Amino acid sequence: MKFFKEPAHFFRFFRKTEEKDRQVVFYAEHRGYYPNFEGIIDELLEKYEQPVCYITSDIGDPVFQHPNPKLKAFYIDKLLAFFMISIKCKVYVMTLTDLDRYHLKRSPHPVHYVYVFHSMVSTHMMYRWGAFDHYDSILCVGPHHIAEFREHEKQQNLPAKTLVEAGYYRLERIHAKYREQQDEKKDIPPGKPVVLVAPSWGKENVIESHGKELVDILLKNNYDVIVRPHPETVRRSPGVLDALESAFKDNPSFFLERSVATDDSLLKADVLISDCSGVTLEYAFGTERPVIFLDVPYKIKNERYGELGMEPLELSLMSKIGVKVSPGKLDSLPAVIDRFITEKETFKEKIVREREKNVFAFNRSSAVSARHIMDILKEGEGKDE
Repeated sequence: MKFFKEPAHFFRFFRKTEEKDRQVVFYAEHRGYYPNFEGIIDELLEKYEQPVCYITSDIGDPVFQHPNPKLKAFYIDKLLAFFMISIKCKVYVMTLTDLDRYHLKRSPHPVHYVYVFHSMVSTHMMYRWGAFDHYDSILCVGPHHIAEFREHEKQQNLPAKTLVEAGYYRLERIHAKYREQQDEKKDIPPGKPVVLVAPSWGKENVIESHGKELVDILLKNNYDVIVRPHPETVRRSPGVLDALESAFKDNPSFFLERSVATDDSLLKADVLISDCSGVTLEYAFGTERPVIFLDVPYKIKNERYGELGMEPLELSLMSKIGVKVSPGKLDSLPAVIDRFITEKETFKEKIVREREKNVFAFNRSSAVSARHIMDILKEGEGKDE
């Protein structure tokens, strides 16, 4: 069925959609990326009444049920490389790194490429070297991104990009939902503490290296446990997750969440256990609660990251938003978890201070980002004239 749908969507975009309605295009690899775009898209649709085309490589993406007729969704997957070199829009918005370095190339037409972060982490350790070099403008989460891009440009003698102090909508969404949830629960007696295990992906991530032992200890200490693997772990290591599910499926306090499309588990959790994953920043800054970092090897996608001379944000914040625990001392986790819950107000004060220092435009990111896109459109109109 997908084989027949994709050419029809390709044809509908280029032949059946008016040019004025395809000036702003968003692309998502799968449904899990919509939360990173949602605020910007809503602002474009509602405030500016700007038509938006949304390209997704996920045939089951809920965006196809979006109620606003000004948002037109298209399924493009196998034809994506051809689609991208054929596009003639004015603004192309993506969370995809490595543009123009592999098979996904920039269009030969004058398209302005805007990058939206799908994580708050730094640019130089968890992303490939040069991953952002071929974007025109970047919607930066915080001061760390500005400093990292400018230093990289200086070292590599690259032209300066447009860097926008945009903030991070997904964080705002988590924070708003968390506050709403807390208001609803304030008169409800607390139940068992909920511990969320949500690490990064790779061979030595928390789930693959210590998952069974970790979950066993947590369950034996009477916590509700949610395991939320990274989408890449779900895709690359399904056998690991199947084994974990098989081991604990009969325990009603265990839940394996294979999708990151919602933020529900982040909102439920009293404590997060992770590694240097970007979810630690979303959780801490979104729910104002601390993180336990298991001290496993870092996921490094750029072996040259030290050349920048800057400590990645995800490492520098570990001691400020939580504590590190050695994998050899998993038995100490219950004491740490209980302390986090007991002293949550003290941790909250520290975390809020760090959020203020490290995140731009908190609760205003969608307005800032949409305004930037509209400014690009206006500049394009001026050039056309």
